[in-house]
Amino acid sequence: MATLKDIAKIAGVNVSTVSKALRGSSDINKQTMKNIRKIADELDYKYVIQDNRKDKAKQQDSLNTIGIICPEITSSYYSEIVNMITKEMRKKGYYCIIGFTDFDSKNEGQYLEGLLKSNVKGIIFITESLEIGDTISLLKNGDNFIPLVVIAQNSGTKEHDCIRIDDKYGIKLSIDHLLELGHTDIGYIGDELSNARLEAFIEILQANNIKMNRKWIRVSEERFEKCGYDLMTDMLKEDNLPTAILSAYDNIAVGAIKAITDSGRNVPEDISMIGIDNISVTAYYNPEITSVAGPAEEMARIAVKLLFKKIESPEYKVIQNVVLPPTLVVRKSVKSLK
Repeated sequence: MATLKDIAKIAGVNVSTVSKALRGSSDINKQTMKNIRKIADELDYKYVIQDNRKDKAKQQDSLNTIGIICPEITSSYYSEIVNMITKEMRKKGYYCIIGFTDFDSKNEGQYLEGLLKSNVKGIIFITESLEIGDTISLLKNGDNFIPLVVIAQNSGTKEHDCIRIDDKYGIKLSIDHLLELGHTDIGYIGDELSNARLEAFIEILQANNIKMNRKWIRVSEERFEKCGYDLMTDMLKEDNLPTAILSAYDNIAVGAIKAITDSGRNVPEDISMIGIDNISVTAYYNPEITSVAGPAEEMARIAVKLLFKKIESPEYKVIQNVVLPPTLVVRKSVKSLK
């Protein structure tokens, strides 16, 4: 009966190399492996080829990885959430695989499928999509079910834990503040991805019987500071201007304030400004910007807590929907008209 030593002698290699070749080890040259197996077959040496894919899957699983799906981290809002999630994961000895979707639902589905194949132990899914049911239904296919927590501003799910900040309440805080200071001519600027905030803005104006001027509502495909600068520059061409503007988020407010300043006007003397998200620059800009502050870091901590409840206790089936109220941080970008 042939032995490994016999095969090694004919192949001109050592016994260790023969053993690895017959096991299918990835660190053996393919041609060498083919030659050794041919010799083994000729000598009628019985061997079993191991499935290295299973070995790799086990190795990946042992890394304790968590998947994060996120629209982007260009904005401080998302980067703050992702940064806190990764910090909390490290405390638990876990690492993160992160996919950025660019607000595309197709990308969300592809990343979710990829994470399922990567044997992550759980997923935190941050999304602005209006309908996420079809995307997260992928988790029900076959044996792929794993714990998932959704952070979603514009939609929800009854099948997975879901966390969001109450955007509508934050916008109400903004408008109430403006009304208290005597502002009734109020405009809005934002990008197309923030249209849910525009809808809330319109609804709250109507609830307060505030006449809405469509010329003071501007929406752009552009994002961030350029969006605010371009929209505000265009609005400033109007004969009649609002006394105050609500920006869909703070980066837009920063661009809008620069446009106002470049036109020879000032904030808040000529036009008041409120932003949303309370990013770090709002406290250091000139003027300091009044902004709606959502508890983004706390939302991230809760997401991790809910996820690990399901990871550590698979029998725990309670679904939680958590809504966190924002606060209004009053600074110097709004003028009282009273």
